[in-house]
Amino acid sequence: MNRFKDITVVVQGPVQTLKGREQEEGITQKCLSSVRTHLPGAHIILSTWPEQDLAGLDYDELVVSDDPGPNIRNFHSDGRPQYYNNNRQIVSTLAGLKQVSTPYAIKLRSDNYLTGNGFVELQSRYPERCGSHSIFRERVVTSNVFTRRYAKGFRVAFHLSDFFYYGLTEDLLAIWDLKLLDDVKPDEAARAQARANGFIVDCTQMFWLRTLQKFDASIQLDGLLDNAPDKLKLSDLYYADNLIIAPPGMLGLHLGEKFSGNARIARPKGRCAQWQFFEWQDLYRRHCDPAFRPDTTLRQRLALQLARLIYVYPTRLETHLKLIRLSN
Repeated sequence: MNRFKDITVVVQGPVQTLKGREQEEGITQKCLSSVRTHLPGAHIILSTWPEQDLAGLDYDELVVSDDPGPNIRNFHSDGRPQYYNNNRQIVSTLAGLKQVSTPYAIKLRSDNYLTGNGFVELQSRYPERCGSHSIFRERVVTSNVFTRRYAKGFRVAFHLSDFFYYGLTEDLLAIWDLKLLDDVKPDEAARAQARANGFIVDCTQMFWLRTLQKFDASIQLDGLLDNAPDKLKLSDLYYADNLIIAPPGMLGLHLGEKFSGNARIARPKGRCAQWQFFEWQDLYRRHCDPAFRPDTTLRQRLALQLARLIYVYPTRLETHLKLIRLSN
């Protein structure tokens, strides 16, 4: 059965636990098995690091890259550097995508797995494009988890999840063909903190911004909460014209134990701060297809607003107080 023969799944990341990166036991095996189950006929590329134990893993092609190690984006108050795996994600994702020969591709973390294939049908369900801000040939499907609409109680721009992408291979390459980040020096970090009022650009914002800047170098954010109306509008336009933002259950994606159960992002406070599918549909209707009607009810909209009244908006006061402390 080769129903999904035009798709290559790039499973990227470590197979076992690395220093500073815990892995759920057996999760990569579960990930690969889930692709065989839900995408029969798809090609699987495992893009990982040297000296990984690959015994028992079911893949079609292996890509092994030199580990670039963690990168420094910031410093703790006592001067210790804060390490991130941004370069590791770029290297393992891009190395895998460069080997793809099928029209369509998936970027899937090695600690996530599939529960279905809803993203395939979803990708072609919204054919209209705005045109003015199209940077991809077709829409790319991504998860709403960590695609934040609110952070610290405030609207945020360009905060797109980096977990999962499905679309044309050329479009995924347009997202992930990024230069590696240089380690930030203490004085550079201090200037960035000052510009950002203590809240620097989030990692997920940073990835999407660097993608967009390849098409429009004028797009900039001074920090996580740089939410001027023109930047929020521009963020919305790029979402509407290039993406489909949907929850994992609709996609057929499971984020593993790390981001489920009692994880902060899985709690009501975390969930209601994210873009909801019907909110993305609102963007699609507003900017691309005025005749479209979002799949939602008034009750769902009111429930979301109530949740944000309880969990999201009150944190604005906490943020204001922190900003005052930082300024003194």
